[in-house]
Formats: sequence, C-alpha cells, structure tokens
Amino acid sequence: MLIFFPTPYPDELLYSICARYHVRSGNISYKRTLDDIFENRSLSASISLPSGISALVKNLSSYSTVTEKQLILRHTLYFFYTAFLSKEKSDQIYKSMCSEDGKDIYVRAGINASGVPQNEFLRFCPQCSKEDREKYGEHYWHRSHQLPGIHCCLRHFSPLYNSSVRVTGENKHRFEIPTSENCIISKQSHVFNGVKKQTVLEYKEALRKLAPNIKKILNKPFEKKEYQWFDQKYRSELVDLNMAYYTGRVQQKVWRDYFQSVFSKDILVLFFSSLNGHSDWLSMIVQKNRKSFHPIRHLLAMSALGLSVEQLFDEAINKPFGNPKWLCLNAVCEYYHKPIIEEVELSLCEKTKVPIGTFTCPNCQFSYTRRGPDTSEEDRFRKTRVKQYGYLWEQKLREWSKLDLGIRELSRRVGADPNTVNRFLERAEEEGIPRNHIICKNHDRKAWIDLQKHYPKKSIKELREIEKALYMRLYRKDRDWLKNNSPKPIKRTSVERVDWGKRDVEILAKVKAVVHELLNPEIKPKRITIGRVGQMIGEKALLEKKLAQLPQVKKYLYENIETVEQFQERRIKYVIEQMRINGEEIVEWKVIRKSGLKNYNKKTCEIVEQILNVRLRR
Repeated sequence: MLIFFPTPYPDELLYSICARYHVRSGNISYKRTLDDIFENRSLSASISLPSGISALVKNLSSYSTVTEKQLILRHTLYFFYTAFLSKEKSDQIYKSMCSEDGKDIYVRAGINASGVPQNEFLRFCPQCSKEDREKYGEHYWHRSHQLPGIHCCLRHFSPLYNSSVRVTGENKHRFEIPTSENCIISKQSHVFNGVKKQTVLEYKEALRKLAPNIKKILNKPFEKKEYQWFDQKYRSELVDLNMAYYTGRVQQKVWRDYFQSVFSKDILVLFFSSLNGHSDWLSMIVQKNRKSFHPIRHLLAMSALGLSVEQLFDEAINKPFGNPKWLCLNAVCEYYHKPIIEEVELSLCEKTKVPIGTFTCPNCQFSYTRRGPDTSEEDRFRKTRVKQYGYLWEQKLREWSKLDLGIRELSRRVGADPNTVNRFLERAEEEGIPRNHIICKNHDRKAWIDLQKHYPKKSIKELREIEKALYMRLYRKDRDWLKNNSPKPIKRTSVERVDWGKRDVEILAKVKAVVHELLNPEIKPKRITIGRVGQMIGEKALLEKKLAQLPQVKKYLYENIETVEQFQERRIKYVIEQMRINGEEIVEWKVIRKSGLKNYNKKTCEIVEQILNVRLRR
C-alpha cells in the first residue's frame, strides 16, 4: 500500500501525478516507482490512455477518496478519444485502462489508424506554468496541452512549446516532471516555427471557434451514439444548407468547396486533416459508414456546419417526416391511424426537388406516399397518393361489393373515391370474380347525366375531357345507352375571319408589358421565354402555334427572349444587388449558391467573376 500519493491538480495528467510521486518518493529507479504505484514493473508510462488504474486505486490508503472513475475521466484523455465512439468500444477502452493489459487501447480507440499523428513530445504553456507556480508552488503537465492538432493553449491561445520529454521512445517506463531544464522556451520548440504569420493568425481564429466544443468533450460525458448517428446528423445539416438532398445524398463538390472556404489548406495541414482526392476523410465523414474518425476531424466538420456538441448529440435529428413510427392509413386495417410503420423510403420529386416519403404497413401491405416535409402533427394523417392498396383492402372490397350497398357507401367504407372502387371491381370481374353490376352501371349512368346538367353547353368531346374514366367505362360496357344519352353534335357555322394585323398590334402591347414586368430588377428574376410570356398574357397556345401570323410580336419576342446564360447572368446580378442591400459579404461561392445555379460550370464562374470585377471597379 502507498504511504502517500500526490493530490491531483486541475487538468493534470495521471502521468504527471505519477511523476510527482516518483520525485517525492526519492526513488532512483523508474521501475521501483511502477512497482510502488501499480505493483507491476512491466507497465508503460502512457500519456493519453494509461492502463493499470484499478491496481493504483487498490494501493492507495483506505482514507483516500481517489477513484478509478475520477482518474480516468479527469486525468486522462478518455473523454476526448471516446466522445465519438460507440458505447461498446468506449466500455472496452475503460475496462482496458482499469486492467493491467493496455496493449489494445490505442487500437480500439482508432488512434493508430486515424491519420492524425500523436505528439512527439510533452507540451507546456509558459503562461499556465507561471500561474501554476504562483498558485501551487510547482507546475505540472496539463491534459489539454497534449491534444494532437491543438497547438495553442485553450485558455490563453498562446503557442504550446515542446519539452524535451518524449511521449514514446527512449524509456517507456520513465516518469518526468516539467522542469526549467526540459521546458525551454524557444522559436524551435513550437509547431509554428517557419509558418507564415498570417497562417498562424488564421489558425488561432479557427481554434477560438473550436475551443468551446473541445473543452466540452474533454470534460463532460455525452450519451454514446453509433457511428451512423454522426453522419446522419451532418447530412441533416447539409440538407438545411442546400448541400445535400433529402434522400441523404451529399453534393460532395459543393460541400468540399464550402468546407475549404471555412478552413484553408494551410490551416488543415496544422490540424493534420489535409484533403487529398475525392475519397478523403471529408467526403467519408458524411457518408453512411461503420468506421470512426479522429475527434479533431469531427470538431472541424461540426465547426464548418455551425454545430455545438449539444446539438450534435441531440436526439432531434431533422427529418422531413419526423421520427418513427408512422401511421397506417388503410381504413379497413386493424391498425388504422395507429403507429406501426417503422421505416420510410425517401425520394425526391424530379421537378420540385421536395422530399417524398413512401410508407408501407407491414400488416396489410397498404402503401402510400406523402410530399414533405411535414410541418404539423396533422400531416401524419395525410397521404398524397396510394401506391398499392394491399391484399386486405381488396379482400374487404370484394366482400362488401356483394352486399346491397351503393357505390358511395362502399367507397366510404374502404376509404377511396368511387372511381377507384369501380376500377378495382372491373378488374375483379375480368379475373372471373362476380360483382354487383347493377350498382356500378346505374352509378355511371347517373354520373353522366349529372355531368351534362352541370355543363349544359358542352359537347360530348368536352365532357369526355372532363371525365375520361367515366366516359371510357360507358363506351366499353354501355355504348348504346351512351350514344342515346349524350349531347348531339353541333353544326358549325362559317367561322368569322381573324384580323391578324389588328391582333398583332393588340398582342404586341400585352407582350411588351409582360416583358417589362419580367425585367423589373426589384423582383426575383424569371427567364423570358415564349411559353412564359404566352402564359402570363393568357395566349400561350396562340404564341406557340400561330406566331408566324404575328410578325411584330415574333420580332419583338426573338429580340427579348433569353438564353440560359443570359438568364443566369441576370439572376447573378439580382443576387449580388440583394446581398449588397442586406450588407452581406459578396464572395463567389455564396453568389453561386444563392443564385440557385445547380449545374454551374466554368463559364458560369467566369460570369460571376466578371460581374464582381465590374462592380469592384465602380
């Protein structure tokens, strides 16, 4: 049992506590110190994640209040290296640190394979050392000074200096305290030696933004998450920033360009996180994977996305349709309006790019889609389209169709419109399954008569366009009745000749007004095309089919319609002006993103650069 053991200082490494014991005990041999503390001379004097901690605590006096948990959580880098690991991995590392066999610790933590090198020497902050001597009469090795990639003190933001005490190498059983001999302040003893002054300033500015999150993961426990949690959270943020689709597919080039606008190449070199090719850590950290990434790289990704540690570990991941479970919307299912669906299949609308969720009940196979995102609790009861009704729905429909029920009552029971019910019953008949013919025939005849009453002046062709399905059912199965109960053909009288010259002048005035409106610099630009102009004046078909009869209109339109490049240029100018009005910083990548130029190319970038140069000259 140890007669005494130094009281740990705030943020002190366990290695430093053991080094202070070695000096005060008067031991000459480091192995004797290992024997005193751990009763094991073969243990290594590890800096970041030491082992043998259970043996150390057992050797302490019965009056000691020091525990395994206190030493591991407050005096090692356990929190830092396990913050982004799963609970299983973290528990294994904790057990290994308590045991006398710590050979697998660094492998389990993923340190060796991370690509971020460990520090070669123990490091110190001159200002912290001075404050420690004034307060405690001695200085010691701080945990926060030994984080790889962090080259400044997180308290003073002054450079950290390398001591002459190696982290690994010469003697793996040695414990050394910081002294004036091994902690010499010189230009050669910090990482910024030879680095440009501007780069150092940029690094410090970046570190100031990272510092709050670094301190939190170094000192606070957060609920353990699986690896997939983090990439889902990052992709969710990228969706909000228009750098990923709702399906989770990331626009890697846009994400990379954005990230490099936040952290320059020189800064990433200092963080040991350079980007090399298209399959480096930056692209992989936002993909679905089962591997861990070094904490420094998580911190960089979080900072670029504006996430705090609390937000990263928060359960409320932004999902267009919320969290499972979702409701079955099959009116005949026993789980109707009950949460039973555990998974949603996400896709994007090709035109609007809004998310579309596909939900399938595991009990009845009823499958429906919904356009998202959901904005209220009521949206969970909404469906956009039914993809398949399922076996249970069709079975109930066939059973109830044999009863003396009207088509509307039948459609109300199964939760579908009458046309859908009729379509399924017709298919059932074709498959040899009898149905109530009288119900459907009478319903269709009544619907056709009601349609004519509602539109008394429309011809049979116009009525057919309004209710195509109804017309086709009657045409196939009740053709004679349809012929005798439809509007008679209208005899055409001579058509009044059109004065194309007069119409040309009238349409031209309308077209000029619309073009002038579209070119208004104060409203969001819309591309000037023949179709859009025609739609706005209510003469789209005329302009598309009879433009040759309107020479003045044709000439004016061809002088003013825009190519894609011309329209892009106008959008870019509008965005720049809006950014100027709002006092935003005008940079190329921001202009391109706000302009919505999804398929921009080198030529588009040249247009942006040219417009910006012209504006600067002014």
